[in-house]
Amino acid sequence: MNISPLIKASELSLSFPSGSGKIEILKSVNFSLHDREKVALVGPSGSGKSSLLMLLGGLEQCTTGSIVIDNNEITKFSEDELADFRKENMGIVFQSFHLIPTMTAIENVCIPLELAGFKDVRKRAGLLLGEVGLIDRFDHFPAQLSGGEQQRVAIARALAIEPQIILADEPTGNLDQNTGDKIIELLFRLTEKNKSSLIIVTHSITLARKCDRIVELIDGKTVEK
Repeated sequence: MNISPLIKASELSLSFPSGSGKIEILKSVNFSLHDREKVALVGPSGSGKSSLLMLLGGLEQCTTGSIVIDNNEITKFSEDELADFRKENMGIVFQSFHLIPTMTAIENVCIPLELAGFKDVRKRAGLLLGEVGLIDRFDHFPAQLSGGEQQRVAIARALAIEPQIILADEPTGNLDQNTGDKIIELLFRLTEKNKSSLIIVTHSITLARKCDRIVELIDGKTVEK
């Protein structure tokens, strides 16, 4: 494991004004992730797990603090620079799949490959769908797929560019136990194959214990387990 972290977040805070005063979501959070490490973010609902993940993915802006990823301080990036950085370095898996409903499974997987400038995009997308067990679902639309199949498409899309970092926000939250277990097994297998690093938000302690490290969020602050 590298001495220098792949991700180093320092003194992150996230707050919003409200009619009754400032609402603090994260409070002086420090977090690190090393190369090829799997880290679970756990904690009660409303503790800031998903908010921290969104900050690390550049999908939200912190109120104060800094995030350095592979020597790039992304908290100083413009929106366009963040988008370019994400499409080259990150794959994101959401609880609610976030597939484009008017596109087929293979078209959904083609999107990040096209944005990243890959060649033979459809062929590569097809290979990825085969790898996640959907070789006979290429031309199905999301509404024609089960929840587990939609999440498999989402994982294929997230890992299409073989990203350095995978962010997963409750990826089994909308799935039954058996399907969820299969999805996690698939996600971990592909993470290992691609030599990626993984941050996964979860309520499952069983899942968290499969990771290299557990970081708990309590009242907007991190606690190493």
